[in-house]
Amino acid sequence: MHIVIFTGGNLRPGKFVQNALASCDKVIAADSGAKTAMDFQTLPTAVIGDLDSLGSATKKVLEQKGCDFVIYDAKKDETDTELALRYAIKNNATQISILGGTEGDRLDHILTNILSVININIPIKFINGPVAAWIEKGPTIVKITGSTKDLISLIPLTPEVTQIQTSNLRYPLRGETLFMGRGRGISNVLTHKNAEVTFSRGTLLFVHYSTAD
Repeated sequence: MHIVIFTGGNLRPGKFVQNALASCDKVIAADSGAKTAMDFQTLPTAVIGDLDSLGSATKKVLEQKGCDFVIYDAKKDETDTELALRYAIKNNATQISILGGTEGDRLDHILTNILSVININIPIKFINGPVAAWIEKGPTIVKITGSTKDLISLIPLTPEVTQIQTSNLRYPLRGETLFMGRGRGISNVLTHKNAEVTFSRGTLLFVHYSTAD
């Protein structure tokens, strides 16, 4: 089951957002993400969080439409996005798309959102406008589909990511190692619509910037 989570903060429209909404089975929202969902003409089936940033008018409309609310005390140890992830997994998610959560002036929230999925063993993507980001662990083969001139960044989340082999990227890696804290994997470019990245050990954050939007 593919579940979409709307988070709080700014969400820009784009191809990745449209594709996620078109292919999902269920939509939920983390707190004020419910308002964002409604702005995108989408009704969440559930809203999760402490509701400290969801307006009363929006909440009333959602209640009238039959939306469920899973409310937590504000003095909690998890972010609303973490709680929404937990809810999605409990509700049999096999794939999750998180819309938003990667832009804004709260760097602490952005980093926490990304790192909170590192140990979840189902496919999870962060999507905002022309950007999609996701985490992969080796050994694996990652297939990327996009447009020529799209940007692909490979960011190590472990001290080393080893035996990286790429195809159809402008700056190839041929069995090389990327190191955490170094920018070697930033801003590569798709030369074909389909590319491939393989690596044997470590954890990589993939960031795909679409030029088609």
